[in-house]
Amino acid sequence: MKKLLALLFVLFSVSASAQTAPTKAFGVGLELGVPANSVFNIGFGGSGKAEVPLVSALSFTVTGGYTSFHYKSALIGSSTMQPPVGYIPLKAGVKYYFSPGFYAEGEAGNAFQTNYTKENLFIIAIGPGFIASTGEHSGIDIGFRYENWGSGRLRQTAIRVAYRFGF
Repeated sequence: MKKLLALLFVLFSVSASAQTAPTKAFGVGLELGVPANSVFNIGFGGSGKAEVPLVSALSFTVTGGYTSFHYKSALIGSSTMQPPVGYIPLKAGVKYYFSPGFYAEGEAGNAFQTNYTKENLFIIAIGPGFIASTGEHSGIDIGFRYENWGSGRLRQTAIRVAYRFGF
């Protein structure tokens, strides 16, 4: 816990030089999800996110990507691995900047399953994040969020680490 707090303090110090107002931006990142009370053990994925400013500290976001959820081996009871379940989550939302580099974001959308039953799950996600500046129009975007897929069928805590560039 102390290491996490130290890391957040360092990133807060680095982000002090981040952009003060939202700009049009696009980010490409990796995602890691830890499902709660689920048959899945872990989720990995990648995503792209576009951001367009609406008013001074508020932006509209659109996110799309691919996430693969891996089953818990203890629940399967077999020596063969069951292939992971793939989803294509598409979300739209808003991002509000509290201070330079720090924000809160809320999103809603749909996740389309790519294998097995081809089900569609409604997604709602909310969480904080920060942007550590790496240049005048670029930065590392680290976002944490809680997601609820399909009215509780899949709940996860996730982190997204992305390279973000503004224009």
